[in-house]
Amino acid sequence: MQLIRRLAEFPRIVESAAEAHEPHRIAFYLSELAADFHGHWNRGKDRSELRFINLNEPQLTKARLAFVGAIAYVLAAGLAILGVSAPDEMR
Repeated sequence: MQLIRRLAEFPRIVESAAEAHEPHRIAFYLSELAADFHGHWNRGKDRSELRFINLNEPQLTKARLAFVGAIAYVLAAGLAILGVSAPDEMR
């Protein structure tokens, strides 16, 4: 739920950053979103019910992967607003 709430904040963060002429708000938001995602990913190593891919539940996997896609989209959009290119993959 924390990731969903964080993702939903994006439009408000962009709007408030633009109104206040404070682009660092977007950078901080993106850092927090990435940290939240990374934390969830790591918790999935110990708790299988938190993993994004579950071979026994293909519909749940599909929904979770769509959510991961939404997170990737917001990260790329936020970086684009800041004038930073987003890599297609991390090594």
